[in-house]
Amino acid sequence: MRKVLSAFILLLLSLTVSAQDVNYRKEAERMSQRAQYIYYEIQNQSASDSVRYFRNIMDCVDYSLKSDENDRKPDGKGVVKLRHDEDNHKRLSTLRPLLIDAGLYLSSHHYRQDGENAWKLYLKASESPLLKDEKGDDETSLAAFYIAQAELLARNYKSADRFADIAMKDDDIAQDAAEIKARCMHDQMVNHEDSVKYLSVLSALYRSDPSNGTYFAWLMQFYGHDNRSFNLENFIDNQLQHYPNSPIPWILKGETAMRAKRWEEAADAYKHADNLDPKRVPVVYNIGVCLMDLAIDIDNSSTKETEWDNKKKTDALLAEARGYFERVKTMDPHREQVDWVTPLYRVYMMTGKTDKAEELKELVRK
Repeated sequence: MRKVLSAFILLLLSLTVSAQDVNYRKEAERMSQRAQYIYYEIQNQSASDSVRYFRNIMDCVDYSLKSDENDRKPDGKGVVKLRHDEDNHKRLSTLRPLLIDAGLYLSSHHYRQDGENAWKLYLKASESPLLKDEKGDDETSLAAFYIAQAELLARNYKSADRFADIAMKDDDIAQDAAEIKARCMHDQMVNHEDSVKYLSVLSALYRSDPSNGTYFAWLMQFYGHDNRSFNLENFIDNQLQHYPNSPIPWILKGETAMRAKRWEEAADAYKHADNLDPKRVPVVYNIGVCLMDLAIDIDNSSTKETEWDNKKKTDALLAEARGYFERVKTMDPHREQVDWVTPLYRVYMMTGKTDKAEELKELVRK
């Protein structure tokens, strides 16, 4: 009796395995047929409907991957017999590169989630055994970078950080990916330890490219908060020791001194930056502002005993400030970067250049 029962159970198991094998093969066949139908449509599709075109590419890749997944299921004997690998490979090899453009197009035409899904599908396709030998044109890191950007905008910081890690494997975009990781850290700061970690990453980015204006702005933003645990001026002094020939730490020093109304120190720092990079309009403008405000402070502090000496100092400072403002006027005539008209008008008036001041009067912003 037991032998009969055992034989019956084995028969049931074999029939179950056989049925699963048939189901896997049928599903692989069905997915391949769907993919092939869409593939024909893509080849003959008008380019006028780009949204449908790119969505078809996504569907074709998705069905091809699902077909291959089922095609690789072993039969009842544990043997894998691929039946659709050639067709699936052809479609994936042809369409996978187009998923990058699909993501860019869809995400820029109000289909943000579809665009992100296209890049994720690129990553999934890149992991397929069918494409294991096609690494030459692999853009996995780029797809991951686009996903990281999208996730950062959606404030999905853990996901953004994870995809940024993948993107950092490509040297060409590693720096940009590191910026995403830094922004994720910044937006998740809740305690002192988080701040220390963020500052460490941001400082490393800054050291990698001391001329990068973005890193400079982030540092200013971080240190701009009223937090005594992090001393901006100590950081600046340290940067000047390591990068004395970079204009950025000098600008940072000038900005800090300017905020504290230490006009002479600020002007001196900005002048160092100007000598290193004379094309920065805001730097030249700030030198003029600092010299003008220094002259005003000296004049306001004058007494009968110091009036004459201070008059000579203020005249010299205002003349120097005028030179810097006139230089800004030449560099930025349409005031696209700074509004130089008002301070130049004031300096002209204070130095008795009323004719030149009159030329600017109509442009002064009230």
